[in-house]
Order: sequence, then C-alpha cells, then structure tokens
Amino acid sequence: MSPFIKTRPTKPSLPLVASPDAATLFNWKNVDDNGYQIQEKPMGTKRQMKIVILGAGASGVNFLKMAQDRLEDVELVSFEKNPNVGGTWYENTYPGVACDIPSVSYQFTWEPHIWPEYYSSGAEIYKYLSGIVEKYELMKYIRLQHTVTGAEWLEEEGKWHITATGPNGQTVEETCDVFVNGGGVLNKFRYPNIEGLQSFKGKLMHTAKWDNEYDLTDKKVLVIGAGSSAAQVVPNILPKVKELHNIIKSPTYITAGFAQRFAGPDGGNFEYSDKQKKLLGEDSDAYLEYRKMIESEIGQRFRFLMNNGPEASEARKHSDAEMRRKLKGNKEIADAIIPKNFNVGCRRPTPGEGYLEALVEPKTTVHTKKIQGVTETSFVANDGTAYDVDTIICATGFDTSWVPRFAVTVNGTDLRDTWAKTGALTYLGVGVSDVPNYFLSIGPYSPLAVGALLPVIEVYASYIIAAVEKMQLENIKSMAPKKKAVDAFKAHHDLYVTRTAWSGPCSSWFKKGDPSGSLTMYPGSRVHFFELLKTPRYEDYEFDYLSNNQWSFLGNGFHAREFDGRDTTYWMGLLGGQDRQPHFNEDILRI
Repeated sequence: MSPFIKTRPTKPSLPLVASPDAATLFNWKNVDDNGYQIQEKPMGTKRQMKIVILGAGASGVNFLKMAQDRLEDVELVSFEKNPNVGGTWYENTYPGVACDIPSVSYQFTWEPHIWPEYYSSGAEIYKYLSGIVEKYELMKYIRLQHTVTGAEWLEEEGKWHITATGPNGQTVEETCDVFVNGGGVLNKFRYPNIEGLQSFKGKLMHTAKWDNEYDLTDKKVLVIGAGSSAAQVVPNILPKVKELHNIIKSPTYITAGFAQRFAGPDGGNFEYSDKQKKLLGEDSDAYLEYRKMIESEIGQRFRFLMNNGPEASEARKHSDAEMRRKLKGNKEIADAIIPKNFNVGCRRPTPGEGYLEALVEPKTTVHTKKIQGVTETSFVANDGTAYDVDTIICATGFDTSWVPRFAVTVNGTDLRDTWAKTGALTYLGVGVSDVPNYFLSIGPYSPLAVGALLPVIEVYASYIIAAVEKMQLENIKSMAPKKKAVDAFKAHHDLYVTRTAWSGPCSSWFKKGDPSGSLTMYPGSRVHFFELLKTPRYEDYEFDYLSNNQWSFLGNGFHAREFDGRDTTYWMGLLGGQDRQPHFNEDILRI
C-alpha cells in the first residue's frame, strides 16, 4: 500500500451531541421513510480516497507534489513505464536535445530554479525534474517500470480497476476512486511509413530512442524530418559526419526560439554569467519580474495566430526574410521549404539555432520531395537516384492521435473505440463525457501551441485537486462532464479555429499530419485558458452520490473545524493569517 497523504488531526473525543452515537444516546429519529439516514459526523469531514496517476513525467511529478501539499486523506500511486522519472526528458537524449521555451518559463511556479542557459538542454530539465522528486520525497508514491495495460470503471463500486505490467512481467492490480492520465503528449514515437525502411542493414534510429553508444564519426547519414528534433540534431551532428542528407517534404517555418527578444545574438542561446545567476538567486523579486517579463512576451505570440491580422502579416514577412538570410541566398532550398499558402503557427514554428545554416553546408544535401524507398544500404530519392548511407535517423515525431494505448472501459465501451469513431473529444482537455472520475493532465483541446506546458500542467493539477476535494467533502461517488457541455464546447472550438493559422493547409502534428485533419486546440490565449480553468464549472458535470440524498454531507449539524483546532470565528479575519482558535490571555484585561 502506498502511504496516505497527511490526515487533519481531530480531538480525541467529541461532545456527546456530536458523537457517532448521539442519535442512539438521545433517542433522535435518524432514518426517514425513504431510508435516508443522517451521517453522524461533522460536515467538512473528508472521506478517504485513492488516486492512481499514469506517468511520472512533468505531469505526474507536478500532480504528486501539489496533491501532497493540498490534499488530505488520500492515497497516491503513480505507475511509470520507464526505469526513472522525467518522461520525455528521460527518453529523449539525442544530440542537441533542448527546450525551445526559455527555461525561466519552462519550470513550475512553485519551484523556481536558477538555470545555466537561456534555453536549457534536455539533460538539465531531466535533472530539474528528478531533483524535485528527491527533494520532496515523491518516490514513495511512484512505481517505476510499471506499464498500465488496462483501466475499467466499476459502476456499482464507483471505482477504477487498473492493471499494469511490472518490471518482471507480473500483473499488478490497483483499485482506486480517481484515475489521472498524466501520460503527456509526445511519448509514443512513430517511424515513417517508407517502403523498405525496416530492411535497412545499417543503423536505424529514432530521435526518441537514441543510441548514445553509436559513433556518427565519418558516417553517411540520412535525417528524415524537419521538426524540432531534426532542427536540433542536424547542426549538432554535422561536424562529425562525412555526408548528411535531410528530407524536408513539407514546408515549415524555421524560427528563433520563443521570447527571442531576450535571447542571445540572432535569437540564439546564451549562458547566464555567475553574476546574473547570483543576482537572480538572491533577489526573488528581481527573478520574478524577469520571469514575468519573458512570459508576457511569450503570451503575445497568440496574436500572430489571428488570420489576416497585422501581427500575422508581420510574422510571416519577418520569418520569410530571416529564413532566406540564414540560407545564404540559396533560392532553391528557400523556395522549397518556406511556406507559401499558410501563416506562421499553422504548424508549430520550429526553432532551430544553426539548422538553416547547416542545410547549405557543402556536405549537406536537402531533398524536398518524398523519397521512393529504402534498400538494405541506401535510400532512393524521388528522382530515382540511390544514395548509400550508413545511418538513418528518423526525426519523424510521435503518434498524436491521443488514443490511449490501453483499454479505458466504462459499461463495456472502450474509449479507444469511441474516439476511433468521433475523434478525440474532451471537456477542456481535462475530462471525458461518460467516463467518470477520469481526468487528463494535457489532452485534446489543451493549449499546446503557445508557450510552456509546465504552467498549464499546474492549472490542470489544481483543477483536479479541487474536484477531488469536492468529492471528498460532499460524498460524491462519481463525476463526469455532461455530453451537452462537451458538444457545445466543440461547436465553439470548431467555429473559432477557422480564424486562426492552425486552420491553414499545412501538414502539422496538431492535425496528425493530415492537412485537412481535425484540430483539437484550445480556442484562446494562455491568459484566457488560465482564467477559465481557475475554478471548475461544476454545472457542466453529472454527479452521482454515495447516498440517496445529495445533502448527506451536511452530517450531524456541526462542522469539522469546530473540533480540529481551526478558527470557528474565521469570518472575522484570521490572526496572523493562521487558521487557528484564538488564545488570548484574559489576565491582561484584569490589570
């Protein structure tokens, strides 16, 4: 059994009128003609609950920390498929792996950190996340090398039955009240569908499963893709390799990183000096203001997504000019890869320091049309030319269909089958209609396109924790978003996104690689999202209660704060900001 989060202390004995035996002692009627019985406990008593979290990446780590701080009488279990925590930052170790969001924004608000660089490496972010787990002793909740294989909602019990495969292949089972899917977005890498790829006898790698023992020195290398991973890999391996081919079959905007106004020369990365790190580390107000300044800059990028707006036109003009400049006048490559019929943001802009410059190096060949296939020793270009290569690197992204890897079953219906018919459909990226007590930390319709995800993850965790507390306090057996609310949100979304760059004719992972694919983006800015998710709209949920009377949580007419040391006159104001009973020295009044 995993440890329970702390329980609020109560007085060892209650007054007789508030005791569990009060109804019997005083001969009070306690059951009505419909069988409803008053609970002999104070309102505000939290029932014990158990939560299972899928994953110990950024979402899982954040949820465990926030739950540990805010929840009471809750047991936590996290199933993590990898041998260690960190999620995508544990899995991705390719050369040049880094975050294109400034590090001071890509961190939890409750754990500010002094970073060595403006855009931190994957190794530094992994170090940050694993350090949090150690600092706050979160490993006691986490079961490493446990892969969730199924989740079934047991209606009569009001519980989830979770199955997982442990490190030795054994089946592990857990029953819980709430299931939180913190599996993230980019965690199921995908090889491209290219004829003969698996027949290649050389070294075949995906950026998300990098072989750090393999030496690329003097190798002839093919890199497939031009997304963020490719843009980081290519300039980092180019000095080592003998010959490099890069396939860029879809036009894309290659830009500087986010908040480039505060970055290094030409929007590039830079290392903080010891003086800067000392200042930011010692002056919390200065560090907060610096972080807020950068975050404000990032938030304004949402305006670039508005079709036909002045910001969108300026962003497109600027990106075109910058790409041509960095390609050093190579018109053939520029005309092939710079988008002509969609705006910046249709695809997630690809920050790539040094990438465009690498494409015009003498030992680089760019292929802008789909290749015919791969043989045992080569790849065959679109024109039929065969190029011998030693290594093929697939920087081809992930399965972003959102469909769970395992069955999520409610009343015999598997969510995978439902989404196969309707597409991935959620309530604000956090819940699914007709799937009780199931919450997502980042899902379809989350704000994925602008800015860092870690603050978004915090908002989702806070939302889920608020829902769990409501369930604890009000004897709620289950809650799920109403289908009517989900459908109405989708209708608003579908109309709204037509005004954004996302709706353009690009091949994007936002649309699962299909230019005409359906979008599942949050229809608003970051501030818009933070405000909407600040407080759950419980009117959008269906509730089922443990009792046949939804008011059973009113209990015996007393409140728990009357017996656990909290202030019973709190509405007058708190003493020193502390929720405690007053301890005034009455002798002072006798002087």
